[in-house]
Amino acid sequence: MQRMVDDGIEEGMQFCVYRNGHCIIDVTIGQKNDAGEPLDADDVVLVWSVSKGITATAMHMLAERRLIDYDDPVARYWPEFGKHGKHAITIRHLLSHTAGIPDTPDSTIAELGDWQLMCAKVADMPLKSTPGAIPAYHGLTYGWPLGEVLRRVDGRTIAQFVSDEINQPLGTNNLFFGPPEAKLAHAARICHNLPHITGSGTWSDPARVANHPAYQRGIQPAANLMVNARSLARVYASLIGEGVDGVRLLPPTRIAQATSVQRLALDQTLGYAAEFGLGFWLGGVNNKMPPRLSAFGHPGAGGSIGYADPESGIAVGFTKTRMHSVVDSHDTSRDLVKLISRHYGVIDT
Repeated sequence: MQRMVDDGIEEGMQFCVYRNGHCIIDVTIGQKNDAGEPLDADDVVLVWSVSKGITATAMHMLAERRLIDYDDPVARYWPEFGKHGKHAITIRHLLSHTAGIPDTPDSTIAELGDWQLMCAKVADMPLKSTPGAIPAYHGLTYGWPLGEVLRRVDGRTIAQFVSDEINQPLGTNNLFFGPPEAKLAHAARICHNLPHITGSGTWSDPARVANHPAYQRGIQPAANLMVNARSLARVYASLIGEGVDGVRLLPPTRIAQATSVQRLALDQTLGYAAEFGLGFWLGGVNNKMPPRLSAFGHPGAGGSIGYADPESGIAVGFTKTRMHSVVDSHDTSRDLVKLISRHYGVIDT
């Protein structure tokens, strides 16, 4: 990790590993902003789609409490969502990225942070394909519908739910959808090495989105989690084995359902085959986890990742401030996963 920072490949990274409920690696290195301030282990980093694994965990907690069923239509809880043929979309469809609404509504950065506005835009979206028919990764439209279902069922926003039901039991102090101002003041700055991005508009520069106060302060259950590696690894450690310090957020039977294979198919958004459970990316050849389907978690654009590998008892949280393209010749998170897997004899990756 130090060599990558010294060579200018990376800027700031946090890497934490749990095994069998105990923290065994906790490293923070590099800088967090243009002023050269050192990245601290307690600083939060925006990790893009790593968010989806935390949102999935919250939804599975609702299912475990029998407040929702995966095959319930979203419109059962949120009637306005059922417009334009979307009445058939179920919670399972959203969690498995087969809902048929993969495209993000045109929005400014400020609008992306406005919960009511974005929910209204998603409710007004037409179907792009029949629900359940076509695998197509829902980059942002995964989040608003699931978050709104949670809000209508539970009464709390997903930000408050995560605070009450995940952070408090686990003692994780640095995991947020919409962090408090004190945390935002010390958040790491995101930069990128993405020369393939062209054009204009909101997404012409993802770093501008990631660093924008309106985006950071909003609630985007698909892509604006701000977290440190310690908290991320601790959440995943709490989902396997004996959990962490006596806390297991979901029982093995629920994790078995959450990680059951929903599809192994060419994804129309990603352009390659992807292995998905219910809200979790599963281990396989096209991601950064050990290549076996029992591993589960979620990567984020640019290289951050959180995952658990039940067979080895390993849980990982990795955050980084510099985004890299998936076609880069190097992949820091994949290299770290290989290193850990080989060191502990998990599998020759």
